[in-house]
Amino acid sequence: MVMYGEYMICELCGKETKKLIKVRVEGSEMDVCEDCAKFGTIVKSYSRLPKGNMSNRVISKRTPNKKITKPKRDIFDNIRDLVEDYGDVIKEARLKKGLSLEELSKRVGIKLSTLHKIERMELEPEEKYVKRLEKELNINLYEEGSDSYSYNNNREDFTLGDFVKIKRR
Repeated sequence: MVMYGEYMICELCGKETKKLIKVRVEGSEMDVCEDCAKFGTIVKSYSRLPKGNMSNRVISKRTPNKKITKPKRDIFDNIRDLVEDYGDVIKEARLKKGLSLEELSKRVGIKLSTLHKIERMELEPEEKYVKRLEKELNINLYEEGSDSYSYNNNREDFTLGDFVKIKRR
């Protein structure tokens, strides 16, 4: 969130506003103005525990007509990335254990040609095969997600709104 005096800047359109709303747009959480909030899903923090002092609360019975909905999940929440050199990692671990391609393919349940393509990084393995390879070779093929992002407060920074054309109906 960028602030200039009492105003904040929308990360989507760049408009100065007094109030920003946190939304998730295609997997990225952004602080946007009320006009741009419709382009994403509003991010709310959910807790099973009520806030504040319990002695002041009135416990009400749930009405049968009211439907309780779970918070929407974004498809990008659970995506995991393979390490960049997954083929080399698999090959090194296989050779370290003294296994041939044929032996490893039988142990893991992958076709020999498929495993060969995976080692040469011509093919990304499916998640079920990644799990089997990790277990058999005692390796980790997923990135840990330790990327850190920095934000520059210069007024000349671009926002997504500088690049997006919005069609009005």
